[in-house]
Amino acid sequence: MTATVIPTTPHPLCACAIAAAWLFAATATAAFSTDAEPPSAMNQTYDRASYTNRYQPERTIYQDDGRIFHRAGFTYAVVVRLTDPRCDDGVFSATAQLSDGTAAVLRLSSINPSTLRLQFGAAGARFADESPMLVRRVQPQAALTMTPGDRRVDLALNRYLIRVGLDPFSLAVTDPTGREIMELETEQVAGSFITPPLGFRIAGKNTEPFLSWRIHNADRFFGLGEKFNKVEKSSTRATIWSSDTAGTNTTDLAYKSIPLLHCTAGWSLMLHTTFRSFWEIGTFSYTSGSCLTQDDKLDAFVFLAPTLKGLIGQYSELTGRTAIPPLWAFGVWMSRCAYTSRAQVEAVLTRLRAEQIPCDVVHLDPQWMRTHYYFKLGVDACDFVRNDESFPDFRGMLAKWKAMGFATCFWINPYLPEGQPIYEEAKTKGYLLRSTHGGIARLEYGEPVGVIDFTNPDAKTWWKGKLKELIADGAAVFKPDYGDRVSEDSLAFDGKTGRELHNLYLHLYCQTVAEAVQEATGQTLVWRRAGYIGTQRYPGTWAGDTQVTWEGMRGALRGGLSAGFGAEACWSHDIGGFVGDKPSEELYIRWAQWGLLSPFARFHGTSPREPWEYGPRALEVVRHYAQLRYTLVPYLRQCAEESSRTGLPILRHLALEFPDDPAVINIDDEYLLGPAVLVAPVMENGARERLVYLPAGEWCSFENPAERFTGGRYYRVAAPLERVPLFVRCGATLPRYAAAPMHLKGELPPVINWTVP
Repeated sequence: MTATVIPTTPHPLCACAIAAAWLFAATATAAFSTDAEPPSAMNQTYDRASYTNRYQPERTIYQDDGRIFHRAGFTYAVVVRLTDPRCDDGVFSATAQLSDGTAAVLRLSSINPSTLRLQFGAAGARFADESPMLVRRVQPQAALTMTPGDRRVDLALNRYLIRVGLDPFSLAVTDPTGREIMELETEQVAGSFITPPLGFRIAGKNTEPFLSWRIHNADRFFGLGEKFNKVEKSSTRATIWSSDTAGTNTTDLAYKSIPLLHCTAGWSLMLHTTFRSFWEIGTFSYTSGSCLTQDDKLDAFVFLAPTLKGLIGQYSELTGRTAIPPLWAFGVWMSRCAYTSRAQVEAVLTRLRAEQIPCDVVHLDPQWMRTHYYFKLGVDACDFVRNDESFPDFRGMLAKWKAMGFATCFWINPYLPEGQPIYEEAKTKGYLLRSTHGGIARLEYGEPVGVIDFTNPDAKTWWKGKLKELIADGAAVFKPDYGDRVSEDSLAFDGKTGRELHNLYLHLYCQTVAEAVQEATGQTLVWRRAGYIGTQRYPGTWAGDTQVTWEGMRGALRGGLSAGFGAEACWSHDIGGFVGDKPSEELYIRWAQWGLLSPFARFHGTSPREPWEYGPRALEVVRHYAQLRYTLVPYLRQCAEESSRTGLPILRHLALEFPDDPAVINIDDEYLLGPAVLVAPVMENGARERLVYLPAGEWCSFENPAERFTGGRYYRVAAPLERVPLFVRCGATLPRYAAAPMHLKGELPPVINWTVP
C-alpha cells in the first residue's frame, strides 16, 4: 500500500421484502385464492418495477416532515412555572402550570446513579415501570436529594446537579466538573418561545407532549437508529416510525428507527414510548433540538456519562445487550432473492467448496414454500406449506447440507394469507390482530392478509411451534422479514391500537423468533430486518433493501454506523445491494470488500450474488477477503463478547474510540471493526486511491505491517480494485486462526495471537 501524507483539514464531505403492497392490494377486499392469476400490473421478477409506481397521496410511504412548532392547526400549552415542589423518598414532583391555564404533573427520579427519568403528563397519567423494551423494572433506585433556592430547587444525583427553575420554569444538568451539559430551551423572540421547553401540542382532543433543549456550539449528536443519512445528526430531522423502505436507503424511511439521541456533551435522551415521535436537531432553530411524541404523556430517560461509549453502555444496560451468537454465525451467509430449487442451491454450495470460498449459511427465501404470494397479493405472506416439488425430501436435503458444513436459514414473515388453512386456524383461535372497526385487521394498505398478534401469549406459543417444527427437520435459524406494516387501526389482544403497537410489534416479532430458536437449539440468533428499542438483544440484523448504486452502498454504511449507537452489535447488509440492475463488476467487488469485513457478512440481492457471476477477478477478490474474514473470526468473537458486556457495536464510528479528535466527527465513509482494525471502503466508481484519515496513534497496513503511519492526519492511499485500504493499530493483539477454515462447525485451526509491531 502506498500513501501520500495530506495536511489535516476538515474531512470532505431482504429476503424479497418488497414494499409493493399498495400497488394493488390497497383495494383488495376479497379473500385470496391461490389459483388466482397474479395482477397484470406486477412484474414476475424482483426488480425496480415491482416497487410502488402508483402512490395514493393520502397514503404516501414517506414520513411526515411538518415542523413541530408554530404550525397551523395546532395550539401549544407550555410549562411556565412549577408549584408545590417536593421530594418524597428521593423522587421530585411538582405541579406544572401551563400557558393555557391548565395543569400537569412533572416528576423526576433516578433508576441508577447515572440515569434520570423525566415523566410529564396530565394528573393521573400512568407510566409503566416495565415493558418489553426494558430488561428490568425502572423503579427509583438512586435517591435524589433536594435543596431549595431562590425560585428554584437543586437536585443532586451522584455528582450531577439538576437545577430546576420554578418561576419561570427551567431545567439544566451540570456534570461533576461543574460544566452545564444540558438545559431545556427557554429562548424567546418578541415574547414567544422559539422552541418551548416542555408542554403539549394540541389539536382537537389530541395532546402530544414535547421537549426542547438548547444546542451549544460544541454539541454533536448521534443515534436515532439505523438512519441512512449522515451519521452525525446535527441539522437533521427524523420521524421514528418503522417502515418498509420500498427499496430505498436514501430517505428518512428506516426499518430500525429508535427514539434515542446521544450528545457529545455527555448526555443521551431516550423516549420510553412506542408511539410515533418526531425529532428536530438544529433544523427549525439552529440552536435548539426538539422531540414530540404522539403518546399522551412524556416518559423520557436521560443517560449521563462523559463519553459516547459510556452513554451506549447506559442505554444498553436498561434495554439489553446482544447475546453472543454461535461461532458459525460469523461465517459467510450466501443468498439470493431467491433460490428456486434444491438443485440450484446444491450447485452453488458445491461450487463454493470447489472454489475454496468459506461459507457457513445458506438462505432459503419465500420459494421454500409452495405458493409465492408476493405477485398474487402485492405482499409476501407465510403459510408454512413446503415446496416439496422444487425442494424434495426436506429432512434429507437439510441433513445433506449440514454434512457439507452449511446451516440453513429459512425466510418467514408474520402475515397469513386470507382464505388459507393457517389463516382460518389463527382467526378461529383469536391469534390475529383485530380492527378497531370490527373484524380482522389488514395491513396499512389493505393487503388481504392477517397479522399474528404477538401480544397474545397463546398466539406466540402457537407460532413458535411452527418454527420449531422446521428446526426439528433441520433448520438452524430464521429470517424474520416484514412486520413493519401494522395499520394504525389495528387492535391487539392486550388492548393496544396500531398507533401504539406499530413500532413495538417489530420487537415482539423478533423476540418471538429468537425465543423459538433459543428454546429449540440453545442458541440465540436471528437474521432480522427491523427492530425497535431492545431488539438489539437478538443478533443479527441486516440493513434491508439497499439500492444497487454507489450511493446506496454509502447509505448502507451510514446506516450501520448509526445503528451502532443503539447498541446494534451484529449488523450486516446485502453485499452488492438488493434492488436494481445487476451491479457492475466494480461495484460488486467494492461492496464485497467491506461486506466481508463487517460484523456479519451476507451476499444477497434480486440478481445472483455468487462471485463467479461477476468474472474471475471478482471471484479472486471474494476468495481473498472471505478467507481473510475466516482467519479473523476469533477476533470477531472477542468483539461480540465485548458487546455483550458493554453494549458497544462491532462496527464502530471513529468517534467512539477517538472522542477527543474533532476530525473524526463527520467521517462516515470509514469505520473501525472492533477497537483495532480500520476499514476505508472505496465508495467512488473508478477510484484507485482515496483519502483516509487515521486517528491519533501509530497505524500500519494490515497486509503489510512494515508499512507504518503516524495518526492524526490524512493520507492519500493507493486502492487498486483488488484491495481495500485496511489498517490496524500498532501494539494491538488480534486472535486469529492460523489458516482459514472452509466453515466453522467442525475441527478448527489453532488460534494464534497476532501482536501488531
